[in-house]
Amino acid sequence: MIKSSVRRPARTGLWFLIAAAMLTPVAAQQAAPQPAVEEVPKDLEPLLASAPSEMRLVAQTYRLDRATLNGNYQGASGRGGGGRGRGAAEPPPAAPPISLSTARIGRLKRFELDWQAALARLDVDALTPDGRTDLAALQQTIAANLKQLDVEASAMAEVLALAPFAPTLVNLIEARIKLEDVDSKKAAGDLTAVAKAIAAAKPDGDAKFSKAAGARAADAVQALRANLSTWYTFYYGYDPMFTWWVEMPYKKVDAALEGYISHLRQAGVDSMVDAGGGPRIPPAPAPRFNQVPDLQALIKLPYDEMTPIVERFIGARGGGRAATNSPGAGRPQAYYEAWLKALETLEFDRLSRNAQVDYLFIRNAAERHIARMHFTPPANPPRKTDSTGIPGAARGREGLIMDLADEMIPYTPEQLIALANREFAWCEEEMRKASRQMGFGDDWKKAIEKVKDMHVPPGGQPMMIKDLLFEAIDYLRAKDLITVPQVAAESLHMSMMSPEAQLSNPFFLGGSQIIVSYPTNTMEYEARLQSMRGNNRPFSHATAHHEMIPGHNLVGYVGARSAGYRARIGGSTPFFGEGWPLYWELTLYDMGFNDTPEERVGALFWRMHRCARIIFSLNFHMGLWSPQEAIDFLVDRVGHERDNATAEVRRSFQGGYGPLYQAAYLLGGLQLRGLRRELVDSKQMTNKQFHDEILRQGSMPIALIRLALTRQKLAPDMSVDWRFYGDLPSK
Repeated sequence: MIKSSVRRPARTGLWFLIAAAMLTPVAAQQAAPQPAVEEVPKDLEPLLASAPSEMRLVAQTYRLDRATLNGNYQGASGRGGGGRGRGAAEPPPAAPPISLSTARIGRLKRFELDWQAALARLDVDALTPDGRTDLAALQQTIAANLKQLDVEASAMAEVLALAPFAPTLVNLIEARIKLEDVDSKKAAGDLTAVAKAIAAAKPDGDAKFSKAAGARAADAVQALRANLSTWYTFYYGYDPMFTWWVEMPYKKVDAALEGYISHLRQAGVDSMVDAGGGPRIPPAPAPRFNQVPDLQALIKLPYDEMTPIVERFIGARGGGRAATNSPGAGRPQAYYEAWLKALETLEFDRLSRNAQVDYLFIRNAAERHIARMHFTPPANPPRKTDSTGIPGAARGREGLIMDLADEMIPYTPEQLIALANREFAWCEEEMRKASRQMGFGDDWKKAIEKVKDMHVPPGGQPMMIKDLLFEAIDYLRAKDLITVPQVAAESLHMSMMSPEAQLSNPFFLGGSQIIVSYPTNTMEYEARLQSMRGNNRPFSHATAHHEMIPGHNLVGYVGARSAGYRARIGGSTPFFGEGWPLYWELTLYDMGFNDTPEERVGALFWRMHRCARIIFSLNFHMGLWSPQEAIDFLVDRVGHERDNATAEVRRSFQGGYGPLYQAAYLLGGLQLRGLRRELVDSKQMTNKQFHDEILRQGSMPIALIRLALTRQKLAPDMSVDWRFYGDLPSK
């Protein structure tokens, strides 16, 4: 087998766009000496990874699913909760307090038993020696965890003997975590009863517990008090009935808990012998859907032998897309030329499919850096100013073209604006159709105004959002569109966005949990109305699934469990990160998920908004539009409330987002839609196969995902250019 031959940069495709953008070459940096070339391996063949244990993803999935389920009860056990956004939760303390949740122990027991049974069905003889070792280790872990749950149940019984009122509070906390509705009057009564029970549990005479037991109970009740505070602040101010009923009883029970914690720490005696624990807690009933994934499918997934080579190429400072806005990033041209030479030592045709895509990624990144080594976009390109006071630097046309090349988008900013205008026109025609069905003729803006009034009353938003989340999950399962794991579906959480955060995020956000934007009793009258109108049910119906399943939340869930399946190439790109959830807005609309004209108006509103983001953000970064013009465009052409439009523009230009971030939503969605037409409509893959594999591949330029999924024969010198939208006018 001959070694691969790597092409050199040429003025075609992306390279032509880069060269055309760089109007004035920068001198070849002769003023300062070039840094020494980092060591690049001359022969990559020895760096290829050998086959790992086929049980690696099985064990990883078990570990992460168990942690996720355990986290579902954190609000009742005092080990976290309340985290916001797409980042990781705070790590638990080294010695967490004893959990007071019987539901947690029962649920985890069911999980362990189901996994134990699934592992017992595997054909041990079919595994490699490493696989058999990992299987045995996992089985031992499960057996140990089952024993530990009984130990925890015994410890919990000891604490509950000293805090018999705790289950009532645990039930309130867990109901919120599971997104159940709150009965404010009943909750007030429960809190009042707990305050009385605490008074009764604190005897006037000698204590009947040891100091050690008192300290353990105090820690547990302290955690319970903190989690009750999270429960209270979730509803307080957002739900008028809750605020009216619960404010006073909560303050009383909070003070009572504080006093009882002090009592537990002070009243224990040294001479007491602690009583034994209570009865074992039985496993919970089996969930509706199997919570153990297809283990044989996980075992059969291939591995990516190029992973260590990709990691070597990217390095600590990033050799791929990590430093795309400063070409070279301190590395001289010789560094990338050495990598191109090193690639020739690999036998391309003998690499796995994912490894071949890794190879093309390295080659493309090296060639791209070489092509622009002596070019840089003008510094501080002009931006069009106004009186809004919204800050943010413009990127400039040349900078945008460089950024597009990094994302493997072979179009100019002007072509993308033309694309957005074409999509906007399609949306307007669809809007007219829905408007006619609603009785407003072709005046679709009246239809939008009607939809904006379809909001729930104060206090009703959490349950409305919950219903939308599970409506989408049920639809995905009924249509067999994508794998929706049981653990993921039962682990959706919610928090409420503060009024301050709503100034720049007028709509909900999502990821690890959904963050609901809705007015509080501290907001001005006009702000309350605009928040309610902007977060109406049809608008939310079109986007709730964007934030959770199958959107951001499922991306994070599958991504963590697929780590190690393939090398992580290309870094974090919004064209995948935001394009994937947006793709589902497009796909579900096409499939009829929005089955009323009001819901279609809501979906089309957001689709027009995504078109508008391309138009106003690229025009801003080319110095053609001011922030005020962007705000006016969102109000006049899309139909936004002015406060919400202002918040969107402020978020776009001063929120720490890259210049292409706002455009990436629709463009990434259109890329994935084009790929689905190529592979699913042609019957090469089913919907589920297509969507599951994209999530396993993870975040990278979608042109590379296309190479990984298609059946076309890959070659070491092939172009990665992909005109996913066909030809567009140059102006």
